[in-house]
Order: sequence, then structure tokens, then C-alpha cells
Amino acid sequence: MQKKRARLLTIVMAVALGVLLIATQFDQQVHYVNPGTLNHHFFWRRGWYYDGTDWAYVRGGRKVTGSQKINGVQYHFRADGRQYELTSSQGSNQRATPKYIILHDVGSRATGQQAASFMQRTANSNQAYTNFIVGNGGTVYLMKQPGTVSWGAGTTANQNAPVQIELGQTSSAATFRRDYQAYVALARDMAGKYNIPLTLDQGRAGTKGIKSHRWVSQHIWGDHQDPYEYLARFGVTKQELVDDLAG
Repeated sequence: MQKKRARLLTIVMAVALGVLLIATQFDQQVHYVNPGTLNHHFFWRRGWYYDGTDWAYVRGGRKVTGSQKINGVQYHFRADGRQYELTSSQGSNQRATPKYIILHDVGSRATGQQAASFMQRTANSNQAYTNFIVGNGGTVYLMKQPGTVSWGAGTTANQNAPVQIELGQTSSAATFRRDYQAYVALARDMAGKYNIPLTLDQGRAGTKGIKSHRWVSQHIWGDHQDPYEYLARFGVTKQELVDDLAG
């Protein structure tokens, strides 16, 4: 009898280990799922889930809520596990073609929180907003669902950028360093999600990669030069940004 129990226990443990190995094997960074899947209460695989409209992150079978650090980025999730802050009636809900991650700075002395608050109030009236704002010592504010068109760099660039990121400004070198690290980590994380190369400002219009607003002005449309002037105030060169994005 004891031998049978031991064999049964061995079989059960082997099955459990097999299930764990299968789950680990399919623990991809991004899981593309059908609409409605994010409404589920339990998930088998850890990682980012994308349903064509919205993102959620799963740990321990559950969607993450509150403030969580993922891939080096301090994200903030709502109680339902979703992220975005602007309403569906603010800005555009058009899907963007995944060619560019566009990097900006806010252009004035404003923290990430101040810029996020202003953007929430004026997204439609000013016809200007981005998907993310980084500031206040490395905090990430998600304004509109990644994957949707934002109004940050002109029509053509906007339609080809599933993610645009603003960097808040500060006079503190310590705050800047935390902001910059989160800015880079967020750009890398989002580039990975949308299969966009970790190259900065390379090629002409249509070349996939991470782009500064200055590159957009040079190759597509506009007269903005950010974020390089602001980065230079704290000694960050373009080459340093290139190296940091490349990892």
C-alpha cells in the first residue's frame, strides 16, 4: 500500500513539474490575446497581455494593480488592472502603425505630474498629448493606451508611432537621473512590445526605430528639437542616449 502511495505521489509530482515546465516555456514577454480576455480573473502565463486595445501585466495568475516595477519601469495600474488615464472621448482611438517610438521633453519647467495634469485637462482643446509622461523622480504616467495615435509630432509621425513619451523637466540632478533611467527603460520596454529596433534617429522617414522629436522635424515635419537640449543640461549626449537605449 505504501509503495502504491509513493508511486502515486511520484506521478503527481511529475505531472506538476511538467505543468510548471510548460508554463515556463510559454512565459513570453508579451501575450497577444483576444478581446475580452483581459476581463478574466486568472491567467496561466506571467507577463504582458495585449488584447488589441489595452495592456495588463500578470504575476501569480492575477493582473497587477497599484504601483509595480516591471522591466525597470515603475508603472501604475488601476484597480481593474488597466492603465490609461485619458478617457475614450479624449484624443484619438485610431490604431497606429508600429514604426516609431518618439521621444520628447515637455519643453518647459514642469514635473511629470504637472504635465500629466495639464494634458488631462487640455488634450482635446490643445490637440496635444502623448501616450506617456515620465517625471517626479522616475514615475511613469500613462495618458493614452499604447498602440493608439497620440498628437505629439504631426499627422504622419503620429500615425506611425504606437508610443510617444514626454520627459518632465527638473532642476535637480538626482531627480533627472531617476527620470532619465525610467525614460530609457520605458522606451526599451515599449520598443520590445512593438518589435521596433533599439536604434536612435537612424535612417529616413519610414525606417523603423526609436526617434527623437528632432529627427521627426528633420525627416518628416515640424521644427522641434527635443529632447537633446534638455538632456544636455545634465551632461547627457546623444551618443550616451544611443548607448543606453541599445542596452
